[in-house]
Amino acid sequence: MNTNTNTIASRRSTHTYILFILILNCIGLSSLHAQEEFIPAPAKLLTTFSFRQFTGGVILVRARVGNYPDTLNFILDTGSGGISLDSLTCERLKIKTEPSDRTIRGIAGIRTVRFIYNQTLHLPHLDVDSLNFHVNDYDILTSAYGEQIDGIIGFSFLARYIVKIDYDSSKIMVYSRGYEISKRRILVTPDSGNIAYPGGKSGR
Repeated sequence: MNTNTNTIASRRSTHTYILFILILNCIGLSSLHAQEEFIPAPAKLLTTFSFRQFTGGVILVRARVGNYPDTLNFILDTGSGGISLDSLTCERLKIKTEPSDRTIRGIAGIRTVRFIYNQTLHLPHLDVDSLNFHVNDYDILTSAYGEQIDGIIGFSFLARYIVKIDYDSSKIMVYSRGYEISKRRILVTPDSGNIAYPGGKSGR
């Protein structure tokens, strides 16, 4: 009887030990899997170009649109929801616009806007394609800054890249979306572009 009891106890002990080892293995594998993660490729510098600064920190950059030869003045606005062209600029360059049912809210209230579809923005050494420009009246901006304002560059551009603005050198550096710029890590959120300012300042 004692022999049978000891045998049963030994088997139970062995089963408990094996179960304990299996549990440990599962925990270990789970921990290893938890440590695995995909990270974006390192960000790469695509282009660097100069900008001018107006009163209040407003940034002016020069660029062309589509096949039109004129170089235009654009305000880089991190708070703008898209990208746009001035209505008088469109008339001057004879750019064809199309009606839409989209509306915008401005100083004059809410109104529908016209669009220029599937255009390319030509920045120095960087072409940004498949952009839909909405058309707006920027006469008030032209009057305020004393210089022709042909459009605004906003989220439609910023969402595609990491943009670093160096106010000391008046340079803009555009990087591919990625994980790292030099020794400084820039984490890219999935729903927006990133503006990286020297000295730790950040914004959108």
